[in-house]
Amino acid sequence: MLALLERLRPLWQPHEGQVGFLTNPAKTKVLACGRRWGKTDACSAQVLLTILGSPESNTLLLAPTLTQAQILFDRVVNLVGQAAEAGLLEDVGRVRSSPHPTLKLGAHRVSARSGHLPRALRGMEATDIIVDEAAFVPESLVHEVAMPMLATTNGRLTLISTPNGRNHFYRMFELGQRGDHGVWSATAPSEQNPFVSRSFLEVTRELISERAYAVEYEAKFEDSEGRVFRAEAIEKSLVTGWSNPLEGGVVIGVDWARYRDYTAAVVVQGNRAEARVLHVDRFQGYGWAAAVDRVARLVESYPGAGVLCDSTGVGDAALDMLRAAAPSVGANGYLFNRASKSQLIDQLAMLFDRGALQMTPQTQLLRELEHFEASHGRLEAESGYYDDLVVALALATFQLPQPYRAVVQSAKRPRFSTDLEHSHDQPL
Repeated sequence: MLALLERLRPLWQPHEGQVGFLTNPAKTKVLACGRRWGKTDACSAQVLLTILGSPESNTLLLAPTLTQAQILFDRVVNLVGQAAEAGLLEDVGRVRSSPHPTLKLGAHRVSARSGHLPRALRGMEATDIIVDEAAFVPESLVHEVAMPMLATTNGRLTLISTPNGRNHFYRMFELGQRGDHGVWSATAPSEQNPFVSRSFLEVTRELISERAYAVEYEAKFEDSEGRVFRAEAIEKSLVTGWSNPLEGGVVIGVDWARYRDYTAAVVVQGNRAEARVLHVDRFQGYGWAAAVDRVARLVESYPGAGVLCDSTGVGDAALDMLRAAAPSVGANGYLFNRASKSQLIDQLAMLFDRGALQMTPQTQLLRELEHFEASHGRLEAESGYYDDLVVALALATFQLPQPYRAVVQSAKRPRFSTDLEHSHDQPL
């Protein structure tokens, strides 16, 4: 592998941490990465090394969303093109975008897929699987879908991600730390990448919380004592998709941007016993008119949906603009204070704890849920993180109705005395 890696040096210069990752021969590799470490480049190089070093291969790139998988896929295609120009490959192969991104190069195949549709993946075989942002996909996608695809090929599994609490990714990482079952694991902090400015890291450390820096840049597995949403409950809420439709109305929560925050909207269907997150949207850099128009188009795509918006401060004006832009939508406002926000967040936490809320992996939402804390009497994201999607989700779920339960009542049967001897002696 090291000899093959040397052939790539005219195209790409890996740093020491990437070399260690790429040259390790383990069949299962787990890498906890800091931001900007270079995991996309390292994984794309791994795919190219597989193509160069084996007569045939079938590589599957998985991620929480197809958009994320596409990023890695595009980097692979780009690197394959560079390798062909350098004479390492005879041609660049053929790329197909439908029904999912696929590269065919002789006896080699590379596909990018979302983890949302496990039924479409079951029964398939692969020689290599790379799960990007593995800490943010459901555990079932790794153990029940991906790993069986390698059973008959003696294939390789790579899990690579920034940490997300002590969930299934952490447990796989711990297997590697103990050397169990042939699993290799390592921590890859951002500072391993020589192209990441040390001054940038120093400034970032000053701006965000110690825990946030440890997770995002030192790739450490941290759990906060003040965490509002339990890691176990969030992990259990993750699903790869739904096999059956859910009855019930749709509700939408909207949190408007302030200063440098994001405007966030979350769509939920169901009731307080069973609900699903249907859609998540988060954006920034819009003027008020454009932001309201985008939200209006979203809510109008769900006729009859209940809409609840944060109407605190500037949110009140935005709510009025939304009512004007979408007059057929019954949008209402929710005024935040300490008590009202506590009520909102408590109900969302209760839904997670009861297992009543399910969602497909949404990396930004999961990151916000992990870093949402109760600290010094305040409920908000810890320093260095946003909480717009959490608030929008709480506003949506606050509107969920109680489940309907039919209750049959029957009158009590009258009791008649059979004691004839004393019945006439009782006073009327």
